[in-house]
Amino acid sequence: MTVRSPLVQITESAIDARDVERAVWSASDGAMVTFSGVVRDHDGGRDVLDIEYSAHPTARDVLERLAGEVATEHMSRTRATGEPLDPMRTVRLAAVHRVGVLPVGETAVVVVAVAPHRAKAFAACADFIDRIKQGVPIWKRQRFTDGVAEWVGVGDC
Repeated sequence: MTVRSPLVQITESAIDARDVERAVWSASDGAMVTFSGVVRDHDGGRDVLDIEYSAHPTARDVLERLAGEVATEHMSRTRATGEPLDPMRTVRLAAVHRVGVLPVGETAVVVVAVAPHRAKAFAACADFIDRIKQGVPIWKRQRFTDGVAEWVGVGDC
């Protein structure tokens, strides 16, 4: 059984972490872990002006697949079939990633993990953001205040 995410999105709009949290949380959840990736003002000793994120057309599908894989791997298996006793009492994930030009201070990605207990929520959130960075075809071009721009991670394509 693969757990489906209630919210997986690639957007050009600003991300409100509270909206992402509301999409995934239920009254069964005692823990909610939210990770927000924000454009910082430096990288490698250089001052960053902004970052442009670009996504491959398959990025949303890959993001959704990864959400399902991570949630499934982190759920509590309570039946011989591997299915949760109550699907609302398992780990659930949501993720929204922004594309376009984002200035310093803007949120680029929000990942939320909810679970009945904190340990599973923290572990799933960390696992999910790591897999997003490794496996979702979204690339970034950093522009520095000195006028230089460089693509990050395109060697992994």
